[in-house]
Amino acid sequence: MTSLSEALTVLGLVPGQNLDEARQRFRELLLKTHPDVVGDRASAAEATDGTIALTTAFNVVKDAVALGDGHLIPAPTHHESSEPTNADSERDTCRHRSGNASPADTIEIRADGDSLFITAPPPETFGILLDAVSRLGGIGYVDRNLGILEVIVRFEGGPSCSVLMTLQGRAFGTDVFISMESIEADPTPALAPVLDALLEELVDLSVL
Repeated sequence: MTSLSEALTVLGLVPGQNLDEARQRFRELLLKTHPDVVGDRASAAEATDGTIALTTAFNVVKDAVALGDGHLIPAPTHHESSEPTNADSERDTCRHRSGNASPADTIEIRADGDSLFITAPPPETFGILLDAVSRLGGIGYVDRNLGILEVIVRFEGGPSCSVLMTLQGRAFGTDVFISMESIEADPTPALAPVLDALLEELVDLSVL
């Protein structure tokens, strides 16, 4: 596993920054590593590897903040271990226990800013999202193995936007990190309406 110090290096962050700053930096870097922005296969492979590294690093930072004061990035300890601590395991268990205790045919989805947590393994989560987002717009890019999904949405009276979702498996489900960027000259609108529309589609699919 990636240590906190390694994660900070990957994301270009320092202790004392808040989670919103970390999330913004993650989104900025994620857009730069999208496979569609490079031209040849070698570069595309590097781009997808970079996406995985960024997602892993952000997860580490997010966990470290949650274990601290819940707001600021703590300083790495001198004795960081790549193995999860008992505290890490217990926090993750508590964080996702409600989803794990649900009936087998029920999937819970929790929204947190620009991310979702879905109480299903990554392959199942990917299928659920692919079905839902296909109702929102045109599918731009799909990679099941790497857990990357892009949909192009059009805002009424606004620009067309690329909505990029990256999946990260967790102990009791899957984190889905979502970023959006205008692909026209107009500024990028707020992400919230897209998340609301996505949740509505998931409800219609009887996921929630």
